[in-house]
Amino acid sequence: LIQDNSNLAKLSRAAEIASLVDSDTRTHVVVSASELIGLIPVLRELAQNKRSVVVHVPISSADDITDVLAVRDSGCAVLRSATAQQAVDFSLVASLSAQKLGVPFIHCFANTSGAVDVQAYEPVADNADIVAFLKSEKDESEEGNVENVSAADAAYAVVAQAMTLFDTSYSPVTYVGAADAALVYATFGSELSAETLGAAGAVQISLYRPLSVQAVVAVLPQSATRLVALEQVVRQPTAWGPLLFDLATVLHSREWEAQEDRARPIILDAVSAASPTEFSAAQLAQVTKHAEELNSPAHFDPAAIAGITTSNTLAEDVAGLSVDEQKKRVESIPYGQLLRDLFKQRLHVANAAESRSIWGDAGQVGSTPEFGFGQLAAAERERTRLVQAVTDVLRDVSVPLSKALHTALNQWLGSKDDAAVASHALADEINALLDAETTSSLDAVRRLRGHFARQSSWLVGADEWAYDLGSSGVHHVISSGLNVNMLVLDTAQYPFAATDKNGTRKKDVGLYAMNYGTAYVASVAVYASYTQVLQALAEADAFPGPSVVVAYLPHAGGVFGGNYSPIEVLQQSKLAVDSGAWPLYRWDPTKADSARFQLDSERLRRSLEDFLQRENVLAAIGHSEPKLSGIRASVEGKIGERLARKARGDVDTLLGGLGGPPLLVLFA
Repeated sequence: LIQDNSNLAKLSRAAEIASLVDSDTRTHVVVSASELIGLIPVLRELAQNKRSVVVHVPISSADDITDVLAVRDSGCAVLRSATAQQAVDFSLVASLSAQKLGVPFIHCFANTSGAVDVQAYEPVADNADIVAFLKSEKDESEEGNVENVSAADAAYAVVAQAMTLFDTSYSPVTYVGAADAALVYATFGSELSAETLGAAGAVQISLYRPLSVQAVVAVLPQSATRLVALEQVVRQPTAWGPLLFDLATVLHSREWEAQEDRARPIILDAVSAASPTEFSAAQLAQVTKHAEELNSPAHFDPAAIAGITTSNTLAEDVAGLSVDEQKKRVESIPYGQLLRDLFKQRLHVANAAESRSIWGDAGQVGSTPEFGFGQLAAAERERTRLVQAVTDVLRDVSVPLSKALHTALNQWLGSKDDAAVASHALADEINALLDAETTSSLDAVRRLRGHFARQSSWLVGADEWAYDLGSSGVHHVISSGLNVNMLVLDTAQYPFAATDKNGTRKKDVGLYAMNYGTAYVASVAVYASYTQVLQALAEADAFPGPSVVVAYLPHAGGVFGGNYSPIEVLQQSKLAVDSGAWPLYRWDPTKADSARFQLDSERLRRSLEDFLQRENVLAAIGHSEPKLSGIRASVEGKIGERLARKARGDVDTLLGGLGGPPLLVLFA
């Protein structure tokens, strides 16, 4: 069936996969998890163009799962198989569902290559029901157009139907364990047995995107008093995992509120690098016992409680900080962790981004970005001098250069702004070749050798910068034209106040930057769309000029406050984004006029599309029924005459009632 309907390809380059955006061919693509973040723009385009592409991703570690979850808001459906048999079956489920729904799928499966526990599976035979499934007419409910049927529920129904073609026990969301469990785990696709769970239960989510809230609510037992997100993720921008926020959305949804007299369970987050299937019954019992003692939203490391050793990235030594200091830093400024994870050794933050003075702590005014900008501007000038020095050396035929150095310098000069080429590896290679040369003609290049690697230069600060944009460093950065990036965090709670406590009006940094027309601008919210944040940061880094990313992080006590509540932050973010008070968008002035502004707020975009669709329908009706224009003109004429007669009568009445001496009115 796949051979008849698809092209099976192994593609690793974004350009090759991007070619699928303009193709109607149903294609299967195999990529590594580490490539997904770089493919975010392509995945978004595939989703917007409704391409029936299936991206198969082998996963073998927490790092792989973290990369998969990083693209959860790309618009692609995300399906995970837990066994070898499911990997075979779900690959076809993804293909069939993608064709039926017009939605690209990301299918992640366990990579058991070289493993001892290689699992056997039964091949899928030709099935007339599969052909009938594809040939069946698409029902309106499959696109979420029927009242009270969401797009997520419609997709759930299609995927569930496709699953039953292979095994009637399959379901996009399943429950296993005690029917009266007080503590229930929630996992992303992992299979936990009833024996391992003991008195607990587990909601196992295979179809993670789009997530059917109704399906999760339906399988969660009435007896549940604690709901634990059992997550296998690392390198998170916050101490809370992505599944925790999805569960919070479920517990505060309309579907949940519709249930009468049902208590909301305490929500907990168990995050580690260990897979849920690694826990034995005894070890999971220890985790269950610990979770039962927690009486408010909290997060903990289940692997540490169970005595399982993991290589958690967060526990690694970073910049000499202790584990506790790293955790505090991550909890305080999640966007800073995103920058570190995305740009790694290329990242250069010029100002003290994690200093309390930057964030206006204890009522202080946040430090302006001028000092850090001065550092970055100086570095840009030095790199410009390096470019000129390399150019002069290559043009001067009298300079004795080895063939290897000549090739490396040419390669660098041609792609000096491409981070993939002008990397630290190439810089190290060039520096080693420079050391091998003895000519003094290379002295100018040697003095500037520290600028070969293309850095990702950032200024990070708070929304205090937004109160006096004209005289602050924000203005200088935007107008400079230099390749400098700014990340401005807004910690105000929704609904927003127009002025601060001193009555100073707050400016819109994004709108201010867009008015210049030469800067890349993005508005993001990590708790509303994690994937969009990654895409915006990557695009800002690649933009050949100033970039401004305005990021929302509602925090009542400031980023260093101790009253951090993930549920509150999630609610504030969703309210601000869904209401349009904090729109998600990206602005790239180098693109064509029609593509410069990208509105990423899903609800706002759908509302706008619905409005434009209604306008188009009304316009079509007007053109298809020409008699309406004559009727309208006739009605408007009669109404106008009536109003004119009434106006003349009112004037006569007014003038007739005026008495006394004449009145002279002078207008200045």
